[in-house]
Amino acid sequence: MVDRLLAFSPKLKLGYQYVHDLLEAFDNKDPDTFFEILKTLPDTLDEVLKEKLQNLINYEEGIRNALIYTYSNGKIEAKNTHIKTLKRVSYGFRSFVNMKLRLFLMNGLIESK
Repeated sequence: MVDRLLAFSPKLKLGYQYVHDLLEAFDNKDPDTFFEILKTLPDTLDEVLKEKLQNLINYEEGIRNALIYTYSNGKIEAKNTHIKTLKRVSYGFRSFVNMKLRLFLMNGLIESK
């Protein structure tokens, strides 16, 4: 089905190939190849897609770091989201201690009896 759709437009086929090459470089955690592809996009590529892909060059340092290092703040951000959600739905708790206990229970930091 993909081949059939790509047969309709040579620009679409070229864009599809470049996006998949970028995804492969990203999955392989190869920042040099990733940015080499971005910097050598052909003029025949669709202008809108080319503009969007070249915007990634503005974030080169952050993308390069994400590909090189295994560190992520995702787990901390998830905890912050849990806390903010609990605060929003806990409006009206009479005691901060009860809210704190509920937060600990939700995150498995304490066991209930």
